[in-house]
Amino acid sequence: MDVQKSALTNDLATIKSRVRELETLIMLNAKIAMQTDLDGLLQTIVDCARDLIGACMGGLVVVNPERSQPLQYFKVSGVSSSNQLPSGHGLFMVPYRTGQPVRVDRVRNTMPAIQPIGHPQLGPFLGVPLKARDKLLGSLFLAQSPASAPFSLEDQNLLSAFATQATIAIDNAQVRDNLEYMKILEERERISQGLHSSVAQVLFLLKLELERSRKTPEADYPELIDRLGFMQQLAEQGLNDIKTAIFSLSEPISTTPDLSRALHQMVDSFAGTSGIDSKLLIKGLVHNIPEQVGQLLTKVVGESLNNIQKHSQSPVALISIVAYSQWVMATVQDAGIGIPADIQTQIHMPSSRYGLRAMQSLTTHAGGTFTIFINDEGGTTVRVAIPYAAHP
Repeated sequence: MDVQKSALTNDLATIKSRVRELETLIMLNAKIAMQTDLDGLLQTIVDCARDLIGACMGGLVVVNPERSQPLQYFKVSGVSSSNQLPSGHGLFMVPYRTGQPVRVDRVRNTMPAIQPIGHPQLGPFLGVPLKARDKLLGSLFLAQSPASAPFSLEDQNLLSAFATQATIAIDNAQVRDNLEYMKILEERERISQGLHSSVAQVLFLLKLELERSRKTPEADYPELIDRLGFMQQLAEQGLNDIKTAIFSLSEPISTTPDLSRALHQMVDSFAGTSGIDSKLLIKGLVHNIPEQVGQLLTKVVGESLNNIQKHSQSPVALISIVAYSQWVMATVQDAGIGIPADIQTQIHMPSSRYGLRAMQSLTTHAGGTFTIFINDEGGTTVRVAIPYAAHP
């Protein structure tokens, strides 16, 4: 009878423990659901994971395999954070690479010399993949001080359950960010089209009318001719300002310093809205490209894609970015009807409708080169080469 009573007491204790774990999971899920921005969500997840298991330190990594530096986000809790991302070769990456939990009773530090300054001494370690359905985003991991008791299988199962919910929340936040990004792009395009179809055309017609009026014999109306000349200059300046505004509004804005991700978002959006089969190839040391150079690249690629959609009648668009140690080359190609033979002359004309003048001016100002030519097999290529030395 005592044995049965003891077993029943243990069962009740186990049930109560499971109920408390479920209640905690529900509470933590509600807490992470309240986060509206991705950065805050990631920090909340690692803080909650540490509290859930009772670990003295924790971390989270989100991986983007398309980047040269694949670690997109790295958050820690219980230890001081660093502005420098880890190399991505530590034990914390094993759950991401294998898709399986990792539980180690004692982490043996055999190479302390290569660890960052201030790296804590670790004892027990527990890491689980950030995985839900077919999504594998990164790793969520915890550690104790060297003298602490090891993590249990129950700890592993509980952290895995929490990581599944966290992965869904992260994925939803990324989708939400992308949707907001697309809405901003659509609004900017609407404003840009409005400026182009109304103000820019009115200023251009005014400029033409002023040019025609100035052909009146100067001897008849000398003062009027001077004033018309001044008005023509104002009209031309206004037209150039409007074109600059349209060009700026047309550029894809990046919500992240990750140039590769921003370019992929731009090309995917272009392909979806235009129906043009579009391919983006990125090669080399893209993570070394300075922010200002990256912004110029997105402007050139964005304006080139805009020209392909409006003027080329091309079924395809090929964009390539090749980054070298001190310079980068961006190429945008199509298979359309080509460009006018006098395109190099048109670039320098204020009435140029291709946005080429602004692209060439910005590239030259950055110390780079801008070329546009007809392909041997038809279609058009825009190519820019920008040195990093121009942006110290």
